[in-house]
Amino acid sequence: MLSAKSQYAALAMLQLAQEHVAGEPVQVRRIAERHGIPATFLVQILHELRRAGLVTSTRGASGGYRLSKPPAEITLADVVDVFESAEEPATCAAAQSPWGPALLDVCCELARMRRDRLQSLTLIELADRAALGAGPMWYI
Repeated sequence: MLSAKSQYAALAMLQLAQEHVAGEPVQVRRIAERHGIPATFLVQILHELRRAGLVTSTRGASGGYRLSKPPAEITLADVVDVFESAEEPATCAAAQSPWGPALLDVCCELARMRRDRLQSLTLIELADRAALGAGPMWYI
């Protein structure tokens, strides 16, 4: 499971990916309203993404944020790594148990699988997946 901060960051990055072709900065207010993210929290998230080099910011009335590189070059792991540790567990709560090492191995395996999956998904692929999930639009 991703933290709320990582989920909000992914939503913001997907919005920036969708508008990347236009080349114009996207205002925080617009992202916050569209995705139901508290604006003050979103500003903090975007500052962290900027420090990580994933987004750039432009000041002023027509300012906002945009991706620092094409969305096909940014993975979900790039985004999540800003807010969560990618390290495998080093210890096990059940270390005193004879089954502790086996449990630790499974935890490490799960962490590697999660990491591999996050690294395999680019913003473009995730946006395409979201578009497929929306299904066709029917007009009457």
